[in-house]
Amino acid sequence: MRSSPRLVIVGGGIAGAELIRLLANTDFEISLIEPKHQIECQALYPDYLAGLVCIDDMIAPLDDFCERSGALHISERAVELEDGVAVCQRSRVEYDILVIAVGAEQNFYGVKGAENAFSVNTFEGTLHAREFIERESPDRIMVVGSGLTGVEVASVLADSLESSIYIVEMQDRILPQFPERISRMVERMLFERGVSILTATQVSEIQRDSITFADGTTLDCDMTIWTTGIKPTQFAENLRLPKKRGWLLTDPYLRVQDDIFAIGDCAWVEIDQKLATKTGIEAERQAKHMAENLKRMIRRRPPARYSILACTENPIALISTGCGRAVGVYGRTCITIPARLLRAVKIWIDKSIVSRYR
Repeated sequence: MRSSPRLVIVGGGIAGAELIRLLANTDFEISLIEPKHQIECQALYPDYLAGLVCIDDMIAPLDDFCERSGALHISERAVELEDGVAVCQRSRVEYDILVIAVGAEQNFYGVKGAENAFSVNTFEGTLHAREFIERESPDRIMVVGSGLTGVEVASVLADSLESSIYIVEMQDRILPQFPERISRMVERMLFERGVSILTATQVSEIQRDSITFADGTTLDCDMTIWTTGIKPTQFAENLRLPKKRGWLLTDPYLRVQDDIFAIGDCAWVEIDQKLATKTGIEAERQAKHMAENLKRMIRRRPPARYSILACTENPIALISTGCGRAVGVYGRTCITIPARLLRAVKIWIDKSIVSRYR
């Protein structure tokens, strides 16, 4: 390896950007492969739908951040990997160490008419959804999916609009990734906000003015917002690397193979029978751990094993529930008071994620 190891990071989301920030102006020669020119905070997308935050709260300029951090921003999309080379649309970028942090994509599960649904999984999709709401003032909105994003979208829209808001969930309860007690508690909060909840209900087709379910019934609506399901990106899917259920499979050191590592949503991180959640908490922790191990590598010290904090059996989250309130979840514990302070803390955390890159 050269005196200044060539570190190439594919993906400029929170995980990739945090890794650059923590390694800024170190002994690494850092290159970031990312077609976008901004860092985006997905956690704020539901709030933007309701007009609670502005665009500047959600994004930070990527070029300026890279320049301050001593990293080269290659504004291209990575296509494939060869031996020691990341192949991009126009460039070939050699590396000594490669970190893949490409996140995930929305999964519509082949539902017919999915193109008629709005998505808050991307910055552009969120802007499009907000424009539609402001222009059309929809009377009935169907929110498909009741994970964190779905619950928050329904909550903030119920507060900010006179519309009828529905949540459609295929499982038998909302927030199915959390303990049942927490699901029931949040369900009561949503009910108090006037949100209608349809559980054990599967979507089969989406039209511009209606939504059809697997049992053949149809409900008229003016807008459908899809919030459920993610899948590996096309780049990650095409890589000939170890995987599990399509995700890049890492070892306890976040290594996928040789000098290739993966962090964030694109990675399957399972250690000591714990499976890491695909959340901002884990993405940031994995980036921090990756940075520390790379520094250890420079000092010729052995790497440290990663320790998962937010796993599927012990989820951690702050969930906005409407009316300027939020609840905190740590495993099976649900913190409901002080609800307004919890909401303020959540907004502060989410905004600070972006501000650290400015």
